[in-house]
Amino acid sequence: MEKRKCERIRHVFRVDYSTPEALFNEFAENISEGGLFIQTNNPLEIGTEIVIEFMLPFMDEPIKVKGRVEWHTNLPGVNKNPPGMGVSFQKLSTEDKEKINEVVRKLKAL
Repeated sequence: MEKRKCERIRHVFRVDYSTPEALFNEFAENISEGGLFIQTNNPLEIGTEIVIEFMLPFMDEPIKVKGRVEWHTNLPGVNKNPPGMGVSFQKLSTEDKEKINEVVRKLKAL
């Protein structure tokens, strides 16, 4: 059963994210106004708070937002291809939410 409330679009893009201890550079596989899926062989623990920064097509500036790991592919019964983790955006501003929605609409139209 699909739990997502927001439409997501498949688009691979670079994403930088950090915890207080480390900085990571990976690729995201898809995005919606609610979050994104980060491809990684070493997902963080569920509940880990991170800071995410990414640039999308049609944008002039990157978006920087707090996120939380909601699930990852190391869980039993979860599809493991590609490996990674689902991250929800936390306190995404109305402006950034609209920017993401606009990019999702434009990418869908391609």
